[in-house]
Amino acid sequence: MDTRKGGHRYCPSCKQIVETRVLLEGYCQTEVHGIPAKKRQVICGTDAEGAGGCGTKWFTLELPEEQVRWPAGKRIGIIPGNPDSSHIFTRA
Repeated sequence: MDTRKGGHRYCPSCKQIVETRVLLEGYCQTEVHGIPAKKRQVICGTDAEGAGGCGTKWFTLELPEEQVRWPAGKRIGIIPGNPDSSHIFTRA
């Protein structure tokens, strides 16, 4: 298994923000309800085998910001305390 760059993401198993890697074989471009998206498989750890982490694997979806619809009066922001949240959208 080969990996791409690392980052910090919330691990659903560890229940905290941890160092992760994106697995190359889990990357693809797809559509979600007609919206173009990037699908990535992520592993908790510092390498493709999960060393330095719990080894849990999960998928993330990245959608274009202009395609995300929020209720009136809400804004898109960054999760406080998350060093890798520039791509995460939340309702403030």
